[in-house]
Amino acid sequence: MDSSAILKLILDEKEREALLGVLDSKSISSRISQLEVKHAVNRIAPGRIMEAQSELVKMDFYPLSNAVLSIAENFPAGVTLRSLDAIHVATALLLDKSIEGIITYDKSMMKNAKALGIKAISPGMK
Repeated sequence: MDSSAILKLILDEKEREALLGVLDSKSISSRISQLEVKHAVNRIAPGRIMEAQSELVKMDFYPLSNAVLSIAENFPAGVTLRSLDAIHVATALLLDKSIEGIITYDKSMMKNAKALGIKAISPGMK
């Protein structure tokens, strides 16, 4: 699950109910999500930082390791991910067999994940 999806659990967004409907076990994300989510909530809705904290403690976080960074640094030229998005996709690649796909609402990440053979899941997105 990337930061765009985690934010759906905290903020009142239209996809929230659909996302909650597909989450059946403890979610996993890159450790970088804690930074991204807290930063976004502090910027967008600072009064909801406690809700963000409550949501984040329910998750497992994959460490920002040398292996993750190496994969993110070495995507083929056709992959057009921003740096933090590359970290999320690299994490998904490392978790490969233990996850169904990457839950994201970022259209660029969806396109690039699919190109790399990762299923992109976006519950409730039209």
